Amino acid sequence: MSLAGSLLLERGDRAHDEHDLSRAKDFLIAALPSGGAAVPCEDAASLVALLDRVGEHVRARMVLGPMLARCGAVSTGAHASTPRMGGARHRRVVIDAGHGGNDPGAIGPTGLKESAVNLDVARRLADRLALRYGFQVALTRDSDVFVSLEQRAAHANGTTADLFVSIHCNAASNREARGISTFALEDSPRVAARLTAREGELVDGDIGGTSDVSRILADLSLSRNGRDSLGFASSIQRSLLHDVALLYPLVEDMGVHPARFHVLVTTRMPAVLVELSFISNLGEEQRLRSEGYRDVLASSIARAIDERLPGGG
Repeated sequence: MSLAGSLLLERGDRAHDEHDLSRAKDFLIAALPSGGAAVPCEDAASLVALLDRVGEHVRARMVLGPMLARCGAVSTGAHASTPRMGGARHRRVVIDAGHGGNDPGAIGPTGLKESAVNLDVARRLADRLALRYGFQVALTRDSDVFVSLEQRAAHANGTTADLFVSIHCNAASNREARGISTFALEDSPRVAARLTAREGELVDGDIGGTSDVSRILADLSLSRNGRDSLGFASSIQRSLLHDVALLYPLVEDMGVHPARFHVLVTTRMPAVLVELSFISNLGEEQRLRSEGYRDVLASSIARAIDERLPGGG
């Protein structure tokens, strides 16, 4: 683990890649004196998958060869953070970093782009779920590219995920607005009054030729998926508020709300959308620039998901 962390640290320094540096720190912190002999197989597989993603697959296997031989690890796809090993039930999460490419989302008072924050927090969340809790994780985007709402939902629906989490920052014309909120699908026309709907994200009519959106909404809200979505949203909101308040006592609870976000309507699994903070608020924009704040957000969401989705044995 220590050697693998060193690989990422070296690459992060060379490429000035803050994401790789953050992952390297995780691996180095988790390093064991035994050289990996006691590392759980799922953690080992997660580590190899992440090193694959950053182009270190050859050196990763040189460093981790004995560990992989012990575990009988199998290769993974480009986005899978934990491959199937043994016969255990694997928990799977799709993480959606909102916006990207030619769609930067909201932009803060000093120029911070929502799309960049969303991607960074999504990556941190993916790494924590895989490394610390043994999840299989897929990202709808892993770089600054545009992915349509339809493609995001289709990507999620092509998996057998237990949960879909969309990561966003909130924004409002009132620059004093601040706080954290979480959204889940519900059969209701109500949408939180303080939410600023960005073009194309809220569903009011047909979706790709679907003629009866109201029926879809009603079916989902009455299903287990709909009930589970609200449960996940509540758990994530509580976890975020608890952890953020330890560092920022004035954090505001904007609550859990129903919303007809496109990605919530069209995914066929429990789905939530998290508004991390108001990027339009100068103080919260500065928090969102902070590596430490992003780590707190990712860790809080990961812990809430782990507590609500029991692991398999």
